[in-house]
Amino acid sequence: MKKIYLLLLLSIITFSCSNEPVALETQSTTNSTNLSAKSVNSTSNSGDYNVAVAVSPDGSEWTYTISRATAKAKNLSHFIIDLNNCGEESATFADIISATVNGSPANLSPTEGSGTGCNPQATTTNFVKFNVEAATSWVIVLKFSRGYEIFTTATSWLKAGTSCNQAVISAPGCPKKDYCSYSQGFFFGNGAQTNGASLLWSNGLTIGGINYTQTQGRNAWTIDRGRGGDITMNAFFQLSAVRLSGVENEVAAEATIIDAYFNGIDVNLKIMTGSSGPNNTYQYFNLPAVSGEYTKAQVAAAGSRIGLFIKDNHCEE
Repeated sequence: MKKIYLLLLLSIITFSCSNEPVALETQSTTNSTNLSAKSVNSTSNSGDYNVAVAVSPDGSEWTYTISRATAKAKNLSHFIIDLNNCGEESATFADIISATVNGSPANLSPTEGSGTGCNPQATTTNFVKFNVEAATSWVIVLKFSRGYEIFTTATSWLKAGTSCNQAVISAPGCPKKDYCSYSQGFFFGNGAQTNGASLLWSNGLTIGGINYTQTQGRNAWTIDRGRGGDITMNAFFQLSAVRLSGVENEVAAEATIIDAYFNGIDVNLKIMTGSSGPNNTYQYFNLPAVSGEYTKAQVAAAGSRIGLFIKDNHCEE
């Protein structure tokens, strides 16, 4: 009988010991699964966000609009922009004069700090980091003390969840150079062949799709400055001045009007001969009252606005 009790007791002990490790192994697997799921749920990808960039005409104000590309995209916590895009002339943190995030003063820094895991300093030490709060989208407005050209392949970092992802964006590049325009007289006046203007005439001048040489331009100038002058031609010469100076983009709206009016009109073929009496003839331009849906008055007004621009931004001759 004692043998039977002893065998029964050994059997119970053996059964209990064999099941304990199984229970622990199951618990371990469950914890591992939970941790893995939590890790996956905490990760993010750069493709989870769309980053749109808008730049002011003078290149000093940069607006980054970051929106969620997917419904499951996580809240951003940090957004970092590499500013080192033009060597020693690159924009720096010190060049930033103001910054906002969704209309409120931005929390920004020239260093990574802690908690991002982005490690931008492995790429550059010239960057700006924005700390952002939970939102449906983020509008970051960055104002610099001067204008910069657009560098289209800059590096950015987006920190969301446990991930920090790199993305290529547009960012400030080299500083915009100060622009200026020479006057009409510089290109068409008596000194236009000795003052260096001829170098800017190397490819001719195209107005309304018609290309003119410097000689043709100076001939038209002589007629227009004489008895046969037409105020519409003043717009022709004003557009010529900014176009040859390479700053036409600064008066793009006016340039469009003047180009449209003169589209297909070769002014050389619009030169007529008038007479005010025996042996007293003169040349003049016979231009249409309306062309390209613009009147002569509208074209003249556009030319006057360009004239004001040249006056305010005149190159030293």
